[in-house]
Amino acid sequence: MFDFLQNIWLDLHPIIVHFAIGGLFLSFALTLLARFRPNATLNETSWILLVVGVVAAIPATVTGLIAHFPYEDTALAAAIEPHQFLGMLGTLATLGLAVWRFNARRKGRDIGAHPVYVGLIVAGLVWVVLLGGTGGNLVYELGINVRGVNPLLP
Repeated sequence: MFDFLQNIWLDLHPIIVHFAIGGLFLSFALTLLARFRPNATLNETSWILLVVGVVAAIPATVTGLIAHFPYEDTALAAAIEPHQFLGMLGTLATLGLAVWRFNARRKGRDIGAHPVYVGLIVAGLVWVVLLGGTGGNLVYELGINVRGVNPLLP
């Protein structure tokens, strides 16, 4: 039942990354929704989810690097690197967005509806899709970090 514990260091990435994806995706989507339907609750929720997403993105990036180590000297490393680059770049960018928004909120001017912030959020939505797509490709097409055989598949 607890066989997964022997591989937990390699499995932390797929566990943690979903919190980052969910938090950031919902934050970005709620920011867009609040832009067209101004609502203090939507704006506040988008802020909280941005913090959750960024806080989860940092360990997701670190655990992704850890999960990459066994593949470093293999042909698969070249397939992993675009995903790895997108993850690190996006984590830094969303951290920058969170710091910008935090500073604005501290001064009493939330930038959630600011056109530049909204433009960056749209880019963030594209980034989440690209990052998830490249990660999914690594797992489902190349079988990276997949152990055993799924008995549900022929």
